[in-house]
Amino acid sequence: MIRTQFLKTIQKFRMLEKGDSVLIAVSGGCDSVVLLHLLVEMKKSWKFRLAVAHINHQLRGEASRRDELFVRKLAKQFGLPFFSEKVDVKRKMKAEKVSLEEAARLLRYDFFEKIVKSKKVRKIAVAHNLDDQAETVLMRILNGTGLQGLQAIRPKRKLGEAYIVRPLIEMSREKIREFAKENSIRFREDASNRDVRFVRNRIRLKLLPQLEKEFNPQVKRALARLPHLLDVDLSFLDETSDLFYRQISKRQRENKITFAKQSFLRLRPAIQYRLIQRAMRELAKADLDFEHWSAFQERLVLERGFRLQLPKDLFAVATPETVSVVYSKEKKPPFSYSLALDEEIDIPDTAQTVTCKLLANENCHYFKMLNRYDQRVKTVKKSDVSYELFDFQKLSFPLIIRNRKPGDYFQPLGQPKPMKLKGFLINKHIPKEDRDSLPLVVSVGQIVWVAGVAMGEVAKISKQTEQTVRISIRAKI
Repeated sequence: MIRTQFLKTIQKFRMLEKGDSVLIAVSGGCDSVVLLHLLVEMKKSWKFRLAVAHINHQLRGEASRRDELFVRKLAKQFGLPFFSEKVDVKRKMKAEKVSLEEAARLLRYDFFEKIVKSKKVRKIAVAHNLDDQAETVLMRILNGTGLQGLQAIRPKRKLGEAYIVRPLIEMSREKIREFAKENSIRFREDASNRDVRFVRNRIRLKLLPQLEKEFNPQVKRALARLPHLLDVDLSFLDETSDLFYRQISKRQRENKITFAKQSFLRLRPAIQYRLIQRAMRELAKADLDFEHWSAFQERLVLERGFRLQLPKDLFAVATPETVSVVYSKEKKPPFSYSLALDEEIDIPDTAQTVTCKLLANENCHYFKMLNRYDQRVKTVKKSDVSYELFDFQKLSFPLIIRNRKPGDYFQPLGQPKPMKLKGFLINKHIPKEDRDSLPLVVSVGQIVWVAGVAMGEVAKISKQTEQTVRISIRAKI
């Protein structure tokens, strides 16, 4: 019976193909050891290349060490390659500010990804069963999850270049244990599974038995069915959000993903949510919870510009033109470069190139410059290139290209006196996390141009200008 269901689940969700290289995650417990035995049975007919992985969480002292030894012997018994790693779950829990269970999960998948990259594994088989699915769904309902959270444990999902597959996901824990007993399969018992200090254990040992007794004897199957019922609707939403993500998102830097604000506002909230969620996952493998999503929606409607703290050092940043998700953990280091006349330099800190060129005399007529100004501004906003024109006589070479310093002042074009650069950038709705990356063009200690944002008063061209310098900045290709 269990062999038939095992094969049916594999085929139903297209988990495995003949000739696959499969890494089997084995903790030593009943479920994972049964999974190992079933895949070994299929090895010859399906031409599998199998290997065993075990992660030692070091949470149970000598018992953890014995688990690892037990799994190592099993792998040797079946003649399979064995991979293991010891991890510090408590340190991960503190660093990521997550639960013990979540920290252990993160470390497991980090371990799997390392093996995938080094050994070219295509599939990773893990032993989650129907009871695990029911417990996860119920736990997430109690935590107030959204639709995506109710998908709970996916039968098959991508992990880097490989897939996580769960061939036992439609089998009950009871049936798996019966199979182990009938086939004299030995396994390790984890005493911590009965520790009711853990929420999952309280759900398993107290809440679910009560629900089975008083409400529905098949409550586990009912709960485990819910993720499959949601899949059809959610797959449509995911496909739609993927389409919009490609259309309106832009990866501006390693740590920033931006959406055109007007396009973003025209989308349904369900799609907006998925766009922000995807950006968070790409930048920091983080999820968007209800509290942050509610705060984001409220401020998006009421404020033209804002900066909202999200989980894991992420921020949602809105300006009049854009909505962005930014990962900002560390302050940008200072940079400073020298720029001579008729020279081009790279700024690796911002992945940009700056060029300084003396223009021919006929290009410096004052009114000609004014007539070009409006068109030039429109062009700059549509490209990755920005430039300004300066009076050569008012500049002192070499110029300095640097980022901001505490106490910087700047006199914008047309303003009677200098103002604090910080206040100017705030007024211009420059996001906080972008301000340390803005290149400033400096001549004898005075900022003559906040590159791509505004020209200064001190080196502007006038009727008396005899020679003109063009300074341009563009994204490095």
